[in-house]
Amino acid sequence: MRNYDSNFTSSNLMRKLLFILFDLISFTASIILAFAIKDDSTFLFFNTTNALAILSIFIIIKISIFFFFKLYDISWRYVSLHDLANISKACLISNGALFIIIYGFNLHVFAGFPKIVLLIDMIFTFLLSSGFKISKRMYLEVMRQSIGNSDLKKTLIIGAGSSGEQLLRDIHRSHPRKIFPVGFVDDDLSKQNLYYQGIKVLGRTDQLAEIIKKYNIDMVLISVLTADRNFHRRILNIARTSGVKDVKVVSSINDVSNSIKVGMNDIRDIDVCDLIGRQAVSINTKVISGYLKEKKVLISGAAGSIGSEIARQVAFYEPDQIAIVDINESDLADLELQLKRTFPSTEIKMFLCDISNKLKVERMFDEFRPEVVFHAAAYKHVPVMEKFPEEAVRVNIIGTHILSSISTKYGVENFILISTDKAVNPASIMGVSKRIAENIVTGIGKGSNSRFVAVRFGNVIGSRGSALPIFIDQLKNGGPITITHPEMKRYFMTIPEAVALVLQAAATGKNGDVFILDMGEPIKIVDLATELILLNNLIPGKDIKIEFTGIREGEKLFEEVLTAEEGVIKTSHEKIFKSRLVYMHNEESINEMVKEFTEMLNFSSKEDWIAIFKYYVPTFNPTSSIDQFDTETGSGILPLQANS
Repeated sequence: MRNYDSNFTSSNLMRKLLFILFDLISFTASIILAFAIKDDSTFLFFNTTNALAILSIFIIIKISIFFFFKLYDISWRYVSLHDLANISKACLISNGALFIIIYGFNLHVFAGFPKIVLLIDMIFTFLLSSGFKISKRMYLEVMRQSIGNSDLKKTLIIGAGSSGEQLLRDIHRSHPRKIFPVGFVDDDLSKQNLYYQGIKVLGRTDQLAEIIKKYNIDMVLISVLTADRNFHRRILNIARTSGVKDVKVVSSINDVSNSIKVGMNDIRDIDVCDLIGRQAVSINTKVISGYLKEKKVLISGAAGSIGSEIARQVAFYEPDQIAIVDINESDLADLELQLKRTFPSTEIKMFLCDISNKLKVERMFDEFRPEVVFHAAAYKHVPVMEKFPEEAVRVNIIGTHILSSISTKYGVENFILISTDKAVNPASIMGVSKRIAENIVTGIGKGSNSRFVAVRFGNVIGSRGSALPIFIDQLKNGGPITITHPEMKRYFMTIPEAVALVLQAAATGKNGDVFILDMGEPIKIVDLATELILLNNLIPGKDIKIEFTGIREGEKLFEEVLTAEEGVIKTSHEKIFKSRLVYMHNEESINEMVKEFTEMLNFSSKEDWIAIFKYYVPTFNPTSSIDQFDTETGSGILPLQANS
């Protein structure tokens, strides 16, 4: 690290000295050129004594002003319009100062100095100084593009909007280059035939096949942040039938406040999540930043699929510190290293802690003093909780009570519970335990100055233990891919999009709110398997077989609507709704309920648990064979084979 810092400092110093050296040359050339253009015989600039004195004064004034505007600290490679504006201000102010010195102090050395020379000198100073500073970017983004393109992938960028323009700019700057942008494709009629950074909009997406053939395209790059899975699927199908197998997407959430910048690092191969789980999700990062920036944020269950993504997205908003909490030490340590590497300016603290251990949780809060808590820790696997209901009670109910109670005690500003659609008309131990967790959070929030909210959503795709990784494993082994029924459907959303909506909902929620995320249209599980096979350039039914194992007793072909029990209220965001259900618990009744659950922990049978669950959640309707579709992982699967 010491070596790296030394090299970095040396590079900065060399760049600064180079800028100063060229400005010395520029300032000297500017005044000489100004006099050459003026050709004024009444002033003998090249008189040795006067010339040296005048030049010295000009250089000292200009260098001082340029230093004041930090023009020797700018990046040579990424000079911006803002930097050019600062150069023009520095030129104007420095020549204004020179005007005062020359004509306000009546110095002998400036006797007879022509005013027009100051104006011409200012123009040349701007042109020469800015010209050198922008030269590297000019070479990288303009001149270099016409050199050595034969070995690069001819690429079409789908989307000529803000993200496409940002992406093109970063492609031009990248080194070594791998992509040669041939043109844009965009459905906006007002953009047709326009040029962005020298790259033309060649047509619309319905002309994509013709454009690919005409320009011999090697790669299609989708840069439409508002695109959903239907758009991705359509573009991929056109590209495939046109002979283009290399299709990539920009991995980012649409930000209506334009705080998120898109670049080469966001480009990745299109995957099944884009074709099945992708939603047209937009967020407002400025609103979210309002409750996260420079705050201490604690995330329970941080090593899990949802918790780790919450940690990554929270870190983007520049909190003061992040505490990641879990009992999985390996994944927790990996997450800590990842966050420290990606967000070096944010302090990361790791706590190996079971949330049902009140003493350890209190000690953790006393040390960290969080201002925002995201509670994602929970047991979520439905079949396992059916076998061990006491564990669902210990973690999902008692652990939630401990965490929320201590949050109130330590004055946490915002507490966000990650809940599940299984809490609606619960039919499983996991679902009813999460419904009671909602009751706890909303009940404790009633008597607190803190803001307690819960956010429910359905299945997320691509996480550990879900159908997708198991399908991938079956695919690697040559198949078959096993599914319970050809008509099995589920709602899907990608983890990043679900978490982005959680952060958005939490930013606007009031105390006691339970939010529900719109998961879009349901998708057939067989479509998930089919798309996965096609993405691997294989043929379903021929190269990889899909086998149907039969619906298990009590399993549903289609999940009930998320809002069936209570109905919803619209919010300002089209994909975030608020539950109408009124929670009747308060802190006192919550404490009595949790005490009863705690006393039952060590001796109760499953029948005892079902009885108490029915008492506290009358809509709980357990079946002999539970719909075993895991909320977090999105997998209606058995441990050893993939099902719906």
